[in-house]
Amino acid sequence: MSDVNITGTGAPQSLGRYQIKGVLGKGAMGLVYDGLDPNLDRRVAIKTILTRNLDAKEQKDVAMRFEREVMAVARLNHRNIVQVYDFGSEADLAYIVMEFIQGRELESYFKKGERFDLKTAFKLMIELLDALDFAHEAGIIHRDVKPANVMIDAGGHAKLTDFGVARMTDGPTGEATRMGKMIGTPSYMSPEQIQGIPLDRRSDVFSAGIIFYQFLTGKKPFESPSQFGLQAKIVQENPAWPSVLVQVPPEYDRVAARALAKEPDQRYKSARKFADALRRLLEGKSPDEAGEGPPPGLAVVSESSDGSGSEADIEFWNEVKDSTEPEDLELYLEQFKKGKFADEARKRLAALKK
Repeated sequence: MSDVNITGTGAPQSLGRYQIKGVLGKGAMGLVYDGLDPNLDRRVAIKTILTRNLDAKEQKDVAMRFEREVMAVARLNHRNIVQVYDFGSEADLAYIVMEFIQGRELESYFKKGERFDLKTAFKLMIELLDALDFAHEAGIIHRDVKPANVMIDAGGHAKLTDFGVARMTDGPTGEATRMGKMIGTPSYMSPEQIQGIPLDRRSDVFSAGIIFYQFLTGKKPFESPSQFGLQAKIVQENPAWPSVLVQVPPEYDRVAARALAKEPDQRYKSARKFADALRRLLEGKSPDEAGEGPPPGLAVVSESSDGSGSEADIEFWNEVKDSTEPEDLELYLEQFKKGKFADEARKRLAALKK
C-alpha cells in the first residue's frame, strides 16, 4: 500500500484518486476533508478515520464499519439522505467519500442557541422523519440519530448522514441487536440502546423525539453532569414537557410524550406515524389518530397550569427533597417553578450551593 501524499500542514494532498482541497471539520475519529473527484469533476466530502493507533482487530472493525456505511447508504436514494459514493484506505487512513453538502450541522444551530420558527422546525422534522422512514423500509436502522448527523443545506432542507453505526436488519420488521454493547451517542440514545437490548425502528423514533424536543424548547429533555445520571434519566424519568418550559400548545406535549415513551410499544410505530402527527398539527388538527388514548407519561406535565399540588409535583419532590445534588433541585424547580414545594426547594438549593 502506497504512502499517503502529505502536505506541509500534515493534511494529505490526495486519497486514492480524490484531491484534497481543505478541511471541513472534525469527526469522531478523524478529519472530514473538502475533496474533488477529478474523474467526474465533482466536489465531495471525505470522512477519515486514523487507524495508526489501532490494533489489527480494531482496524478490521473500522474497515467493516466503513463498508457497512457504504453498503447501507448505497441502497438509500432519498433527497433527505446524504449519498455515499466510495470508500477505501491508504496508509494509516480509512476514508469514505460522500456527497458534499453546502450547509451546517443542526448541532451548530442548537449549540449557538439559534432558534427556528415552528413552521421551519416542523418542516425539518418531517424531512428527517421521512428520511428515517425510507431507511427503515429498506431494513436499515440508523442507531445514531442526533443533531450532528443532520445537515441543513443551503436550501434549508434536512439531510441525514453518517450511517456508520447503522446495522442491517432482515426487513422492515427486523431487529438489530448487539447484546451488551451500546452503540450511539448517550444524550440521544433510546432506553433500549442504553440497556443493550434488541433494537428496532422505534429506537430511531425516540432519538428523533429528542431532536423534536430541542426544536421546541432549545434544551435536551434529559441532562445530567454524569453519564450514569444521564442514562438513568433516559431509562427511568419523564422530562418536563415542552409547554411547561415554553409557550407552545399542550398538543405538542402529546407528540413529544409519545415519541419519548420509555416502552417501544407505546411510541409511534414508525417515523412515518411521527411525521403524520406533525402534519396534523400543522393543519390545526389533533396529533392523535382516531382511537388513540393519551400518550404515556404525560401526567408529569402538570394537572394545573403550573403543576403545583399535582401528583407529579408531590412525587418529584419526594424523590429529590433529601438529595445532596444541586442539579436535582434545579430540575425540580425547572419543572415546577410555582410548585407546592418551590420555596422550600429554593432554600435547600441555596444551602447546598454554600
